Amino acid sequence: MKQATARPVGTSTPFVITASHDAVLQAVSRYHLLTSVQLVRACGYSHNSLARVQRLTKQLVDNEYLLPLPLPVVRGKAPFVYSLARKGVNYLKAAGVAVRGYFRPSQAQEKSYLFLQHTLSVNDVLIAAANLHKVASGYSLSSFTHERELKRTPYKVRMWHGEEEEPVTVIPDAFLQFVKHQENGKEENIPILLELDRATAEQKHFRRNFRARIAFLKEEGYKKLLGTATITFAYAVAVSGEKRRDELRSWARKELAQTREQRWLSNLFLFCDLPRVLDPKQLFIDRVWFTPFDNALQPQGLFEAQVL
Repeated sequence: MKQATARPVGTSTPFVITASHDAVLQAVSRYHLLTSVQLVRACGYSHNSLARVQRLTKQLVDNEYLLPLPLPVVRGKAPFVYSLARKGVNYLKAAGVAVRGYFRPSQAQEKSYLFLQHTLSVNDVLIAAANLHKVASGYSLSSFTHERELKRTPYKVRMWHGEEEEPVTVIPDAFLQFVKHQENGKEENIPILLELDRATAEQKHFRRNFRARIAFLKEEGYKKLLGTATITFAYAVAVSGEKRRDELRSWARKELAQTREQRWLSNLFLFCDLPRVLDPKQLFIDRVWFTPFDNALQPQGLFEAQVL
């Protein structure tokens, strides 16, 4: 019997990208920064697949396809947040995947705790949106644009303080394009701009940004920036629950009253406090969203907002 050729001492089996590795890399590219727990949902794996995903990410880190970034925690072991490394970017580009940007270790802002937490919270909502079709067959997410990409084409509005003009940049946290599938086979687009709140903005800052979004709606900036005929702003509160949600709604009411806006415009701003575990149907279909002027008994679904 012919014996197998012995492998030279000190050599190892070359690393080969499998379909599972590819799925992880594509998910990280799509959302820019993800934890292992988020990767389970983003890749469509079952909830008990965390150990498998952790093995995949370790292999990709060890072979320099992913960058691991420890997420600061008060106690316990810090979980890693993963982004594409140069090798991962080159692999995806060679496979024909458009990689529009990736994390660079020199970008100090993107290492900060607040930045990481905010991006991860945005991605929780985006992953839930991508999974909506699994629990609500009449709806699906056709596409989304992440804040990192929206920053490349910022939209500026002009606001006035007395006789002084102030340009303000409008950069939402994400643009989501949902589709409603009708029984007659037709499809209705439902465009949403996501604003993720983690209770870090004070009233002055929030109202200034909110006023800019009022101007964005009034001058129909969404048509130029996004190519949509209408838009709804969805403020998702990830920290401090109903109290923070209603605080934002109160600030929005003050700004709408000060600028004497009509009610139709206020109905294009919706507010929701996010549960700890995001259920796509509950978040996007159930009546858990409030306009600035709704009372506690008048929640509505995200897709019920009045259109222009």
